[in-house]
Amino acid sequence: MHQALEHQEHAEHAAKHGHKNAALIVAVLAALLAITEQQGRHAEIKVSNNGILAADAWSQFQAKSTRQLMSEDLSRLVMAFDSSTDPALVAKRQALAKQFQDDATRFAKDPKDGKNAISVRARAFEDDRSEALERAHSFDNAAAALELGIVLATASAITMSNLLVRFALLMGVVGVTLAVLGLTFPDLAAF
Repeated sequence: MHQALEHQEHAEHAAKHGHKNAALIVAVLAALLAITEQQGRHAEIKVSNNGILAADAWSQFQAKSTRQLMSEDLSRLVMAFDSSTDPALVAKRQALAKQFQDDATRFAKDPKDGKNAISVRARAFEDDRSEALERAHSFDNAAAALELGIVLATASAITMSNLLVRFALLMGVVGVTLAVLGLTFPDLAAF
């Protein structure tokens, strides 16, 4: 009888200790989940912002292309009209054609605001958007693993299963690993 009471006391102590461990695991995983989800939201905001910036840059590129083509066409048009031999008119026509050609060149090659510079800027926004999207996927995967760990840790407290505690810890490690990869190498954890 004494052994039965002692065995029951050990079982109750182990159950309390198991509940405390499970509760601690849930708390730690929940804190990591909150951090991971916050990082995921930051990445999603960056995806949205860079998408807008890239679309804006490509719109500028298209506008420059239109203006460049119009300048080139106007230059050709000016040279096609009026085949006057008056040197003053010929000089004016050539000056106007040159101005349109210079405008077309500037629209294409201006180092700050030409089509070439705009396309470089747009591609940089697209690259940043792609990286942020991979980062967001990484954090989503990490959050899913941490959520599963929380569920398993909660279930282990109810069932007093050490196996569930181990799986909860494993999912926590997977979640943390995916979150760290999301910060450092997002392309590896974005699946």
